[in-house]
This record gives sequence, C-alpha cells and structure tokens, in this order.
Amino acid sequence: MTGWIREQARTYLDNAQTTRDYRSSMRGNKGPLVFGLYLLALVIAALLFYSMNTSSQMSVVQAQNTLRDFYRMVMGMLAAMVALITPALSATSIVQERQRRSLDLVFSAPVPPKYLLVGKMLSAYRYTWMLLILSLPVTAASVVLGGASWSDVLGAYVLLSCHALIFTSVALFLGTLAPKPVSAILWAYGFVILYCSVTAMLGIATAFSRGFGSGGAGLEASWLATLNPFLVMESSSTYTTIGTTEVPNLFFTLVFSLLVSKMALLAGGAVLSPYGGKEVFGLRIHGLLYLAGLGAIASPGAMRIPGTSADTDILAGMVMNWIVLLLFPVLPFITCYGYEGERRYWPNGFISIRRIFDGTPAGGLPFLLACVLAVAGGMAGASSYAGSPLGVTFLKYVVFAVGFWIFFWSVGRLASSALLGSKTARTSQFCVFVVLALLPAPFLASIVPSDFAKAYVSLWDFWPLHVLMSTDPAYSTKALVVGGAMGVIGLGLALVSEISLKRRLQGSRGNTKHGLPTAA
Repeated sequence: MTGWIREQARTYLDNAQTTRDYRSSMRGNKGPLVFGLYLLALVIAALLFYSMNTSSQMSVVQAQNTLRDFYRMVMGMLAAMVALITPALSATSIVQERQRRSLDLVFSAPVPPKYLLVGKMLSAYRYTWMLLILSLPVTAASVVLGGASWSDVLGAYVLLSCHALIFTSVALFLGTLAPKPVSAILWAYGFVILYCSVTAMLGIATAFSRGFGSGGAGLEASWLATLNPFLVMESSSTYTTIGTTEVPNLFFTLVFSLLVSKMALLAGGAVLSPYGGKEVFGLRIHGLLYLAGLGAIASPGAMRIPGTSADTDILAGMVMNWIVLLLFPVLPFITCYGYEGERRYWPNGFISIRRIFDGTPAGGLPFLLACVLAVAGGMAGASSYAGSPLGVTFLKYVVFAVGFWIFFWSVGRLASSALLGSKTARTSQFCVFVVLALLPAPFLASIVPSDFAKAYVSLWDFWPLHVLMSTDPAYSTKALVVGGAMGVIGLGLALVSEISLKRRLQGSRGNTKHGLPTAA
C-alpha cells in the first residue's frame, strides 16, 4: 500500500514530464506574449460590450438584466476559450513524440505509459488553468457591478475546469491513435463539437422543462445540464434531489470529469502498451465499473427528474441504451480483427469469456454484453436502493440492447473475415453503424412525420433506435421484438463470418496472401 501511494505521488505530484513540458512552453517570450494578448482581448471585448449596452436612461431592472448579460458574455468567452484551446494543447503531444522517435527512449526507462500520459495531461491542464486565472479581473468586474455573485463565478470556474479536463484527456487519447498531428487536431476538435452538441441537447431538454435560465424560482435541474461548457453561467448553482437530499450538480460533474479523464488515460496507455500489458486489463475493468456507476447516477428510479411523469421502467430502459451507445466510437477496436496490425488484433477464436479483459477479438462480444449488464445492473441497484425497483418492462429494453450490440458485433466479424485487414474492416463497420443507426433519423424526419407519441407502424420502424424515442408503453414491446430479431440476425451473420474465416485460412496455407501468416 505504501509503495502504491509513493508511485501515485510520483506520477501526479512529481512528474518529470510535466516539469519538462511546462519549462519548454514558458521558455522565451512566447508564453508571456500569448497570455498578454489573451488578457487584452478579454478586457477589450468586455469594455465594448459594457459601453454598447449601458446608458443613463436605464431603469433598475434593465440595468440588472444588462449586467447579467455582461456576465453571460464573459463566461461564454471563457467557454469558447476552453473549447478552442485545450484540445490543441494536448492532441499533438504524443504524435510529436512518435515522430521524433523518442517514445522508445521514454519507455526504455522503468516507467509505465501512464507516467508519460499523466505528465502530458497535467502540463496542458496547468496551461488552461493559467488562462482561467488570468480572466479573474474581468469576471471580478461582473461581481463588483452586480451581474453575478462570487458563488456563481467560482461554480462556473469549477465547471469550466472540469470541461477542460475532459477535453484535454480525450484529446491526449486521440493523439495516441492519430498518425499525424493534423489528424490528431481534427479528431480532437471533432470530439469537442460532438460533445458540445450532445450535451447541449441533453442540457436544454432536461433543464429548461423547469424554466431553467428564465430567472424563475427553483434551481433544481438534472446534472446533465452542467455537462455543457456554454451553459455554466446558468447551471453552476443547480442541484439534483436524491431522496430528500439536495446535492449540488457540481459534485456530479466533477466526478464525471475525473472518470472520463481516468478512462482516457487508461485507453491511451492501452494503445501505447505492448501486447499482454496490464493497461488493457485495467481499462476494461475500470470501464465496466464506471458504466455501472454512470447507470446508477443516471437512473430515473433513483433520481427525481423535474417535469417528468413517464413510466420509470421505460425511462430507465431508454437512458440505459443511450448510455451504452457511448461505446460506438470504440466498437471497431473491440470487434474487428486482422493480421496486418498488432498481435492483440489477430483472430484468436469465436467467443471466449476468458478473453473478456485481454483486448483480443474473442473477448469482444462478452465484453460488450458485460457493458450492457453493468449499466443495467447499476440502474437496477440504484433504483432498488431508492425504493423504486425496476420491473419487467425494463428487461425488454435490456433484451433490445443485447440484440442491438450482437448485431453490430457480427457486422464487425463479417467485415473482418471478408475484407483484407482490420483497418478496412473497422472502416466498414463504422460506416454500417452510421448508415443504420445514425443517418436514418434526419432522413426519415424530412419525409415522414415524427409523431413518436403514436404506436402505429410507419417507416420509422425500420430505424433500430426508433424504439428509444418515445415513452409510450407500446414501444417497450417494439423494443423486445426489434432486439430479439437483431440478435438472431447477428448470430447468423457471425456464424457465416466464422465459416468464411476458416475457408480463407485453409486456402492460404503456405503463403502470405491477403495479410494471412505463413502456415507452420
């Protein structure tokens, strides 16, 4: 235990990589010049807004609203700064180390990949915090003028730092996958755009149902409202009611950001580690634990969702499936295989529960199903603890989730057995997922009325995720039928893929065509 504490202190508090990167970034006049221009831009923008929106003829109410708008403008600028600057600070760090061929030198020392990744993350995160601290004079003006209180400002800063941690750690992970710095930056900004878009929809849908942001009484809102950096000025003082206790949403966002950061570091370590490394095992164990925790936190049976009167079982089933959809970006790496890449992606069997934690293709389906059961178990446990146990209707949505992921797992297996390598198979599976699960929504919305309150049969039923768009009880039965059908079709496709793989292996004995190894 003492050795573990000493190792964590060395990694997080005395990281040589953090010191090296910080000194490199602050060497010369570049750092102070950037900080000075950044502060000057903030001050000029604040002065322009204040001078253009104030006058001596304003009433007290108008003046108060203007000062509140001034505070929103300042926080909006800081949110934009976090979204634009933090991904670029860490996305290219690993790619540049790889291009300089210095990673082998780093890992030749007795340090794990985690040490390097934590150092890179802390150096970029420290830079972001310096930018936030430099903005304090402008935000302090909002407090002095009466546009906000210090509790509002400090709460907003905590939320912005949480978002900065998420963007920094995920951009660092994407940098371990990217072949070039440009690709790393594009992937990082793509994640930021997707994250801000999804969290904005979640925040608006869950918070504005109670007059959130309208100045009315009551600050109760779902913690999902705090996940968007551009809503921090309104969501920093909100709370969620658990039982009879009012818990500040800051707590949930802080925990969420730490979990995302931990998962991103584990994922990056798994990418950089050799075959059989403990990083992959730790990544999957933590992934299951965090999914169970996320399911418990987001369980409608454990938390009161303002403005909602739908069946708790149906809501829990819908939320459970949307949470598991977070696996979509990593699905190709879990399911596809091929011989042209690392050994961990070579085919090593059909389905093996023993391989669930080693990152090999045989453990792909068991791990996907374990993720579904982890979220479902977390929700069921939290709901039972809160005195609102989930029923049979929730199990219908669990069946849908199992069938849904069996189907797309089989697509990856089929693509791997039919195509030339794992990279091509991953691209094909990704495209199939987008075409079948994501694109039908905007396409059907343009030609068919999206009246999800009705249970009649329409073209929407050809979209698998249609069953997650309504709280009508009839949709739970649809979920059971669709999930069962997708599971059966998926198992059939998986069997076809195994037959195809065996034929290719038999036909390639004695040669190396199509990326297959030479038979012994």
